[in-house]
Amino acid sequence: MQLRNRGELHLLKEIRRRFSPAPDAPDSGVVIGIGDDAAVIDPKGKKVLVTTDMMNEGIHFDLAFSSPFHLGFKLVSVNVSDIMAMGGSARYLFLNISMKKDVDEAFFWELYEGIASAMELYRVELLGGDLTAALNDTVLSATVLGEGDRVITRGGASVGDRIYITQPTGDSACGLEILKSLTPQSREAVRRERFAATGEGDNGRRDLEMIVHSSATIVSWKRTKPLLARHLMPVARDPRPLLPYASAMIDVSDGLFIDLSRLCDESGVGARVYLDRVPLSDALRYAAEIMGLDPLVPATSGGEDYELLFTAPADSVPGAFCIGEVTGGERVVVDRDGREMPLRGEGYQHFGAA
Repeated sequence: MQLRNRGELHLLKEIRRRFSPAPDAPDSGVVIGIGDDAAVIDPKGKKVLVTTDMMNEGIHFDLAFSSPFHLGFKLVSVNVSDIMAMGGSARYLFLNISMKKDVDEAFFWELYEGIASAMELYRVELLGGDLTAALNDTVLSATVLGEGDRVITRGGASVGDRIYITQPTGDSACGLEILKSLTPQSREAVRRERFAATGEGDNGRRDLEMIVHSSATIVSWKRTKPLLARHLMPVARDPRPLLPYASAMIDVSDGLFIDLSRLCDESGVGARVYLDRVPLSDALRYAAEIMGLDPLVPATSGGEDYELLFTAPADSVPGAFCIGEVTGGERVVVDRDGREMPLRGEGYQHFGAA
């Protein structure tokens, strides 16, 4: 059934029924939730963090690659990641969704299944939002409120601090390149996959077929799955183990180097990054070799990994990779042979800005 045959009020009532907390749920700080003109929360003395982000069809996602479930999960994740990048914990979610009237209702509820899956993972509550019709493409927007005792900004880095990344980057960008190269049958198989947040379980998936340099190539599902999952259903990184160490922090949404440049801009510092220290996943190395790519390109300029990039005065931070240090001078990259070159803020930018 199409959304035009359901109507806004029916959909909103059903959303409220599905997402309202149970009567016996523990106190979450919500005074008034879904159903009124505004939500009311009691933060109980915590610092309140607020972020909002949009996902536009044709810009942020392609329905030929992503299922509604993937989109719903990713919409929540990318916003939760912003809260976590400041050392906070996500608590409350508001959604603004705009789609055409002839969209099938099954698409609508599959989107909300993905949203619900992410809400369960991050333990956030849906408190409201807006639902409208669109003339053209689907537009999704989320606002997340979080809380924290200590807020970590992009502006706290000091000369002498080390630069860290929580996990390898470039996997999401490589996953997108794989999706673009898949045959229609393999692409549809990936669209039907509901990747577990833990990355476990293959569900008997067969290997995938790609077209590389005009030739059909079979790639391992097991070895490419982490890249596809990172792009379609990214998981925000928990900052709590880093809080005793981090002086400045940002999540890698547009690319390692461009986001490092933003952190340096806010802190008023320079940086020295060593390419041989930039971590590369085994999955990225595998796929890059098949596609004839230098894995360092997506690792340094690919976006949507949502890893935490941070600085710390400590020489060693458990569970993170040190890739360089904060300086008071220029921003440079040192290659494997010790040669220096300017660190260019390469990564995704809207409106094609240089």
